[in-house]
Amino acid sequence: MKLRDQYRRLHLFIQSVEQQPGLPALAEALHCSERNMRLLLAKMQDQGWLTWQAGLGRGNLSQLQLHVTPESLALDHLSGLLAKGDLEHAFASLDRKQRAQLATRLPDYLGVPDPTCRRFRMPTFRRIESLDPLKAIGRLEAHLVRQIFSRLTTFDPEQNKLLPAIAHHWESNDDATIWHFWLRPGLSFHDGSELTTEDVRASFQRLRQQSYNYRALYQHLNKIELGNNQRISFHLSRPDYLWPHCLATANSSIVPRQRPNNFEHMPIGSGAFRVTRHNNYQLTLSTFKDYYKERPLLDEIDLWVIDAPEHKLELDLQFGFDKKSGDDRKKWQIAESGCSFMICNPNKTRFKTCEQRQAFADFLSPFQLLDPHDPARRPASALLAQWSHRMPNKVVDCPIKSGTRLRMFSGQSPEILQLGELVSQRLLSAGVKLEWQTLAFKELIARDWMPDADFVIGREILHDDIDFGCFEWFSADTIFRRWLPESKRKELNEELQRIQTIASSDTRMQSYANIAHGLVQEAWILPLSHENQQVNVATHVAGVRTTALGFVAFNELWLRGD
Repeated sequence: MKLRDQYRRLHLFIQSVEQQPGLPALAEALHCSERNMRLLLAKMQDQGWLTWQAGLGRGNLSQLQLHVTPESLALDHLSGLLAKGDLEHAFASLDRKQRAQLATRLPDYLGVPDPTCRRFRMPTFRRIESLDPLKAIGRLEAHLVRQIFSRLTTFDPEQNKLLPAIAHHWESNDDATIWHFWLRPGLSFHDGSELTTEDVRASFQRLRQQSYNYRALYQHLNKIELGNNQRISFHLSRPDYLWPHCLATANSSIVPRQRPNNFEHMPIGSGAFRVTRHNNYQLTLSTFKDYYKERPLLDEIDLWVIDAPEHKLELDLQFGFDKKSGDDRKKWQIAESGCSFMICNPNKTRFKTCEQRQAFADFLSPFQLLDPHDPARRPASALLAQWSHRMPNKVVDCPIKSGTRLRMFSGQSPEILQLGELVSQRLLSAGVKLEWQTLAFKELIARDWMPDADFVIGREILHDDIDFGCFEWFSADTIFRRWLPESKRKELNEELQRIQTIASSDTRMQSYANIAHGLVQEAWILPLSHENQQVNVATHVAGVRTTALGFVAFNELWLRGD
């Protein structure tokens, strides 16, 4: 960096003089001795930046020829940093405008940086928020937490059942109020410290006391008892056949009792990958060699934060792709579990009654808004694609009077922005004056905007365990729950507690369908669409298994080579 800066000063000086300066003038311009100036010129010449020939004999001036500009030199340096994956240093010395220019070049450096190494890069289209399992709310963070941390149980979507994770066995008493789990021996965290039953107990005490959106999932946990042979016993205040499912979620990941101050940013877990670098521009995950299961097949995965393209986003995932190889990619589609929806604020006069909200839903019917041939989504009549709860009526007239001002809030994901644009056009065509405010993820989950909103466009994506995913959705501190009347919220809570006493998954799923039917029929939630994620992967990347969240299991990826 210092030599490049000195070259920049030298370049400025040469541009300011009319004739070849001698060595004394060069030394004076760079505030150094003539001896040091000779050394600097020699170093710059070795780099190929200039040619310098000392004058021989009295009256013969030195000859200096510059070959590169400071700008091209800086660009070459930044390109080198990008090629090495060192985004933090590449962006560090740039102002905001320069950073924006450099960001446009990032996609050129995605892919496999070195075919001989087991690592590659992939993009993410927003900044990564907290990686503390306690605060992992977004699907991106939840997916990453699953790679970084371990849990007592895990859900296998192919077998559609729970499997052992760091607990090798579990059982309950007859009424499912006490659950016993036995830890595997020899577990350790990424920093080398031992993972013990004490860490498990502390993790769940922390969830019960401090959990944010999902606190309701842990509030019936009365006591955690530690026994012999790595046993942990959970004592619950009511029966809960879903408890082992709860322990497989990202939020239920086991964290160390002693955590550094920057734990949200540089977490220490016991999962297949450990965080080795995390800044505003990238997250680097490296293989954890002491992982309790099979070693991941890749050594390193580098996620780069790249601005989403302004045009319609074609890809949710694109990795292992090198532009030089052309359009040599596998493409397929993942149907998300869940839906995109609208929620009206019942505290506003125009949405106070069920009939008002239903009329609004009918005018904004997804069967009229959406292109039936759009591969990215299909119209929704229920919260899950396998359900059908209310078909909107075909209407022409808008129930909101022309000239009325409405405030719509939404997130900033490409899918939500596309839906928001369709809703906006439909309302504007009816003369409604719509103010649409999009919020960054962190602002969206803060919920400070809710009193000002007339309605919101949201999206819920369930993880692989659809059974517990439904329970989690209806239990969490979501927007629709905050806008439910107290009596409806109490009724929902009682039904969810009843569901916990049901041992059969099929029976629980029917109960969730009944809950969803009521929420849609009474227009507390207005379904819009079921989304499909497009996944593009280079042909030399293998082991791709997609998840309901729209990502892939990192530990199964591997490279075929040339």
